Amino acid sequence: MYYRLAVLYFITYVIVLPLLCSELRYSMYFRYDVTTSRMKHLDRAIEENQERIAVAEEYLRRHGPHDRVFRRLNRLVQKQVQPQLAITVVTVARQPRNGLTEPRYLTQVVTRLAELLEHEGADVVFQVCNVNFPPEAHHEAVFLSKYVPVVHREKNEEQAEEKDRFEREKLDYIFCLEKSVELNPDYVLMVEDDALPTPDMLHVLRHKLQYRLKLRTRQGELVHNSDDWAFMKLYNIERWQGYGNDLRSFLELTGVGLLGGTAFLLALHRKGMKTQKRCILFALGFVYVVLLCWTVGRQYLLQFRRLSAQFYTITTGPFCCTPAVLYPVNMAAEIAAFLQKGTCEERYPLDFALSDFAIDKGLARYKVEPNLVLHVGLVSSIRADIRDPLE
Repeated sequence: MYYRLAVLYFITYVIVLPLLCSELRYSMYFRYDVTTSRMKHLDRAIEENQERIAVAEEYLRRHGPHDRVFRRLNRLVQKQVQPQLAITVVTVARQPRNGLTEPRYLTQVVTRLAELLEHEGADVVFQVCNVNFPPEAHHEAVFLSKYVPVVHREKNEEQAEEKDRFEREKLDYIFCLEKSVELNPDYVLMVEDDALPTPDMLHVLRHKLQYRLKLRTRQGELVHNSDDWAFMKLYNIERWQGYGNDLRSFLELTGVGLLGGTAFLLALHRKGMKTQKRCILFALGFVYVVLLCWTVGRQYLLQFRRLSAQFYTITTGPFCCTPAVLYPVNMAAEIAAFLQKGTCEERYPLDFALSDFAIDKGLARYKVEPNLVLHVGLVSSIRADIRDPLE
């Protein structure tokens, strides 16, 4: 029996996983070549971006600015009916860099949201918030204004005189947050223009709002959730989602290992087997499953949670990242006022300021796992460099 288990270990970790996981960037088996890997993955990311642009352009061609889908989106924003959710895409023009063509992230995000909203009711409204200076120089946003509602941040002294790019980002965010609150929704979803929603984003959001943030299960019954929360992040950096980055993921790995040990014991148990042998079997199963999960990478195992909205988890949110953040409307108004009082800089960016608001007020901050948006941006709107595609 031990010989068979040794063969299983050898086949799994020496033959099968190295073959299957060599291209998975978060796997222990990922083959990284300093000289070629970055360029290879950059070329692949650019190619995937061009494919998404082609899909988005086809969607716009197929529907046209006067199609029912886009007429409805414009009509809903103008209605004096309180929506449950207001989605605002914050956008600024991005210039081609280092040979990269115009990335057109906004077009991708707008068409994906339009596609998702085709199947939604009248309780979800959507707008684009153009904070480029000057606004007319953001040609992509101007073009898309023929299709979807776009609000432009007009020229003003505060925006023109602000030199620090992090403080300017904060001021832009405040403007778009306030424009979202004006729509009088229950919740505000702020999405950056390079955060591409997953196909199930709205479905999962509705489920979590209803059964996790509004209601909670207590002793088998749904009861009102009295917890106050500042925001819920729909994205976290993937390389930080591995095992060992926080206590929860470590406990998760331990729990999976215990299940693996139990499965081994049930599968290989024989009548009359001694206790010592059962313990060894359990330990071997525990180690096998823990090693399997660790070497493959938690980021890939999380994808199984996409099978159902019920499998998504809500945990304590990180300090980092604002590609997509959901706010209760009362908190959105308070956050806008809070941000006005402080100054953002490179060492104190917007996401840190948001977390400080939650800490100061004693409010919970959440995140959803797995991510509900894909961060597709290679060309940064703040920094001059191109983001590493392996991040």
